[in-house]
Amino acid sequence: MSQLLRYLRLLASRPWRQRRDPLLVSEQHFRVMPWDCDFNFHLTNGRYPVWLDLARTRYLIEMGCTPLFVKHGWRSVLASQTLTFIREIPPLADVTLRSEVLHWDRKYLYMEHRFLVNGRLHATAIARIAMLKGGRVRSFSAMLDVIYANSRQFESPDLPAQVAAKMALLDAKKQASEG
Repeated sequence: MSQLLRYLRLLASRPWRQRRDPLLVSEQHFRVMPWDCDFNFHLTNGRYPVWLDLARTRYLIEMGCTPLFVKHGWRSVLASQTLTFIREIPPLADVTLRSEVLHWDRKYLYMEHRFLVNGRLHATAIARIAMLKGGRVRSFSAMLDVIYANSRQFESPDLPAQVAAKMALLDAKKQASEG
């Protein structure tokens, strides 16, 4: 129920009012409520992925994807996500979740999410996201072309070390599962 309320709050903030450049940082704010905590009296590890879904939804809405998703059958699918916990987040903390595109290739979009409390980093996540249309994976560039009607061209940022490491880890996991 709390997740539904957070989605309603997201929609009430009307993030589609002004289209945001896809390479700019997107921010989502949360308050850690008592029901978000575990027996250790800090934000439970199960809440992080839920908040990451909300942050990615905000990012996609701000970018102008809503018509593509609602009218034209596009979807975003989380292919992989790696979370790193640095320090616990206490109850009632005001959390800023910053989401930023790190890189994209012909198949996946890579985003970094940073959980900040009072400007201090508490956790990070790197997400690998596939864009689908008609059941087929489409490039993030193709989606940007549709959103901007080919009026703007975007270059993927250079491949950062953490994305290269994530790609290598996922390739190793795939090889291990096949062998």
